[in-house]
Amino acid sequence: MKSKYTSLVKLKKRELDHAERDLVSANSILTLTSIALDDAYILLQSLSLPTSGTVSEFTQSQILIQTQHYEIEQCANNLAKAQQNLYQMQQHFKAAMMEYEKFKYLQLQETQAHSAKIKKEEAKMLDEIGVMTYKREPL
Repeated sequence: MKSKYTSLVKLKKRELDHAERDLVSANSILTLTSIALDDAYILLQSLSLPTSGTVSEFTQSQILIQTQHYEIEQCANNLAKAQQNLYQMQQHFKAAMMEYEKFKYLQLQETQAHSAKIKKEEAKMLDEIGVMTYKREPL
């Protein structure tokens, strides 16, 4: 049975699916940025200052370490942004889920009311048929 909420339920389902895709995407971005931060820390741990050599080698090593620190800072900022984005997508998903469930519930209530109305009409018709057959005189 088609109700006045059917099209709204379909629309809210589409919005819910879109919010779910956004949530999955935000989660994967968070995972990737976390992995990038871990890799940056591992690379920093592998770097060391030379114990012997020229001043230029020492300077290059220092610059490389400073660059890696900057990279770690960038990865940490990206991770914070990804966490914030994930939180926003979770809130959006929750809101979309609530909207979908609300309209689905309203559709169910309307369907049940219509079904109850039909059952009531059928019972009324059966009562009329029962009364008509009871009052009918034999031939």
